Amino acid sequence: MFAFGVCIGNDPKYERCARPGLERTVLPGDLVVELRHQFSIHAAYNKVLEAARDLSGLQAVVLLHEDLEIADDRFRDKVALAFEDPEVGVLGAVGAVNVTSLAWWEGSLRGALAESRLRVEGDRPKGEVETVDGSLLCLSPWVARNLRFDETYAGFHGYDADLCFSARAAGKKVLVEELKLFHHTKGGYGDLVSFARNDELFRRKWIPAERHRG
Repeated sequence: MFAFGVCIGNDPKYERCARPGLERTVLPGDLVVELRHQFSIHAAYNKVLEAARDLSGLQAVVLLHEDLEIADDRFRDKVALAFEDPEVGVLGAVGAVNVTSLAWWEGSLRGALAESRLRVEGDRPKGEVETVDGSLLCLSPWVARNLRFDETYAGFHGYDADLCFSARAAGKKVLVEELKLFHHTKGGYGDLVSFARNDELFRRKWIPAERHRG
């Protein structure tokens, strides 16, 4: 079984964007957690992990934005196959290596994601990365049961990169896979003050000083 979690701030957007993809993907017996009126995506997603951790037969936890549409008929098969490898902890559609800040897209991109603004695409369609984009995070059962989002961060930035770095520190791989998705996004940072604060926390926690300077 799969567990799905969505942090919803705009119900019409959720109904228009994410829900149709979920209706195509969710099967009877799956868990779907819809969280509204949240002040921290880190805390919200931890609620999903707590709800999913003891589920029997759990294959994956899928966390997605309210504006992310799953359009891949083989989505479940691809995710389940990836997590048959116990070394894989996190799966996404697009990510990067050589990450030096929360602006992970400034690193070397891998994978691809279609967006309403443009198509984000790296030099390789799949493979190992340091972090994936948080519009879609697929977590292995091991990650769901053993790791948590760091609630030291406030608001809605940094949850993806921090969890991916935590998974890698625990010896798990972070991968991008060819997944047919569509991100109905307007782009932008949102709260710039929150982004800057969380970026500073992330760099202090994970990025060696010499690498950040380089």
